[in-house]
This record gives sequence, structure tokens and C-alpha cells, in this order.
Amino acid sequence: MSVHDDELVPVEQALASHPEFSDASRITLKATEFYRFAVDLLCERSATVERLAAGIRDETGRLPTAVVEDPLVRVTLDEAVSRLEQGFLDEDAWTEVVTMLRLVSDVLELHGAKAPPTGVSVSAGRRVRVTRGRESWLCGTGSGATTPLGGTFLNSFERDFLRGVPGDLLEPTPEHARQLDDGFAALNALLPELGASVAAHYIGVGVVDVRTEGETFLAGNVGRIPGVVFFSPNRMARPWRFAETALHEGLHLKLFDIQRSASVFAAPERLADGPKVRVPWLKWASMVAPNEWALDRALGAFHVYAHLVLFQAALRTRLTPELIERFGAPEPDDPPSLYRFGSERAHYLGRQILDRGGDELTDHGREFVSWLLEATAAVPEEVARV
Repeated sequence: MSVHDDELVPVEQALASHPEFSDASRITLKATEFYRFAVDLLCERSATVERLAAGIRDETGRLPTAVVEDPLVRVTLDEAVSRLEQGFLDEDAWTEVVTMLRLVSDVLELHGAKAPPTGVSVSAGRRVRVTRGRESWLCGTGSGATTPLGGTFLNSFERDFLRGVPGDLLEPTPEHARQLDDGFAALNALLPELGASVAAHYIGVGVVDVRTEGETFLAGNVGRIPGVVFFSPNRMARPWRFAETALHEGLHLKLFDIQRSASVFAAPERLADGPKVRVPWLKWASMVAPNEWALDRALGAFHVYAHLVLFQAALRTRLTPELIERFGAPEPDDPPSLYRFGSERAHYLGRQILDRGGDELTDHGREFVSWLLEATAAVPEEVARV
């Protein structure tokens, strides 16, 4: 099929280029500028923060992108700004910001600004090519030789990602690196525009062994380590398995960055007690997997499913003999795969969010959800379903 006959091209272009909802270059720029602004805001309130920030700024007076992309810097600034928005910033918050800037300053003094400060000590220079022209650092344990900042990252992994579940961050092997490179290459070969758009939100990648009861861990990310996705080796072993999962997790990173620069919900702090969306494909509820979701959780799932409709359709129509020779054939019976249900679930969740959202959604949020529904509906029905 030539690109001129490919009915998915306009859908992929829409999902990769909307200026507010999908254009990675604009969205990531807005996110980095938000964190630069956050530091400037804190500098106005603290001479210590101002002095430390001055030592980190480049010759133009700007904080290097490596600093404002760093996950630990971001979560520290997020919490400080959140406290400011509530009308106070207590001594603990100032201590956290000052400590973080000191640690970043120490790392930059040793290594320069070419790698994210956290990543210097947990990646040992290893990188993963997530798309053309962009690499993400490949984090590990640091083999016991981490800087204080790297140690903070590892502590956050234990506390905020594992949260008491048995598991380990693995020291990546050359085979792990090859599998990651192959998996991202498969995603970009199948969906060149969308793959690049999603990969732009990856800052770091890790390989984990997470031992959960009753289910298979595939991959995950957590808000307190923004921009970093942790993958299970069993999901990395096959390129198409990994491509689906990398798209899924990357969409969560993208949505985080979208919400960082534009309000989707009028009052995010009240969503936990607000309207719920019933999830009919979850027959039983548990603390880990409730079958009623708050609107923000429903939006996260909807955002993924809406894009997986395109992934499913591309697997059906874009696989050439060359791609199969390079990456193998997809596994149609892979039980954990979500894309097989994307169309039905996307339409259901989108409509439910709009119907139940009411005053919880901003005008921008309603426009976002409506746009995603339109993009999902634009995938030709004959290739949207298995």
C-alpha cells in the first residue's frame, strides 16, 4: 500500500500534530518552560534558591533543558508550586527545593549539562534510541557507585514505584539495550509520526523485575518519577509486544505534559470525591483494580485506548514483508494485549467522561475529549476492529 492509499495517514497526522493536544515539540516546550517559570517564581521568594539557581543557569541566563527535564527536579518543583497555589510554602518545601538544587549543582559541576543530572549516575552513559534524533537515558542501579542524587532516584524507585511490592531495578545488559532499541524501532516503523510524537516525552527507561501476585507486570510509570518508564523483560522480548506497551506508557507521559501546560479539569483536587465512570469490562472490584474510575483515571485510559485503535489498524494494514522480516510477526493471541479492545473501550470512556464530566471538565478539557473521540471515529471501521 502506498502512502497515498493509506487511509490511516490523516488520523496519524491528527494524533501527532494537534497544537494543543498532541504536537510533542510544543507540548514538551511548554512543560520545560513551566519548570523554568517555577524556579523563577521560587527565586522571587528565596534568596537561597536564587543564589543556587544562578549557579546552574547557562550563559544566556536560562536553566539547561537537562535540569528542567530531570524527573527529580520536576517532582520537587511540582510539589513546591502546588503548595504555593494553596497559599503557603512551609520550611520543609524550601528545604526540599534547596537540597535538590544543591545536588543538581554538584552533579553539573562534575559532568556538565549534556545529560540529565539524575541520569548521569544511574545510566553510566547508556542510552536508548526512542525515535530518530532522540535518545533517553537507560537507568540502572549504578552498581553501588551512585551520587547522592542518583541515590535519591533509587530511593524514589523503591518508595514511589514499587510501593512495597517485591521487585528490583535491574542493571541493564547489552541484550536489554538491543531489545529496547528494536522495540522502539518497530513502533516508529509502524507509526512514524505518532511514534516520534510519543517518544519525545520519554526521559528515561528502566528494566525491572516486579513480582506481583495473580497478574503479569508489563510496564509502568509513576507521577513521582515523571518521564521515566520501567519495562519488564518479558514485555521487551518481542518487538511488537514492546511497541504496543511503549506507545501505551508513552501516552501516559504525554498526557502528564499536556496537563502540565493546560487545565483539563477545573479542580483536580476534588476528582477523587467526584463523579465516577463504571468500567463494565472489570466484573469485580478490588483496591488495586476498582471497577469505578474517577474522571482523571478514566481520561488516562481513554487517551491510551483512543490511540490503540490506530495501532491496531496499522498492524492490520501496514505490515509489509520487510517489517515482518525485520521484527517478526505480531502475536495475535498475546493475552495481555490491550489494543484488541481499543475501539469499543475508547468510545465508551470518551462518551462517559463527557456525559459525567459536567463542571469538572474545563472548556479545554471538553474540547480535548471531543477531539480524541473524533480521531477514534476517523479510523475506518473495517480496520478498527479485529
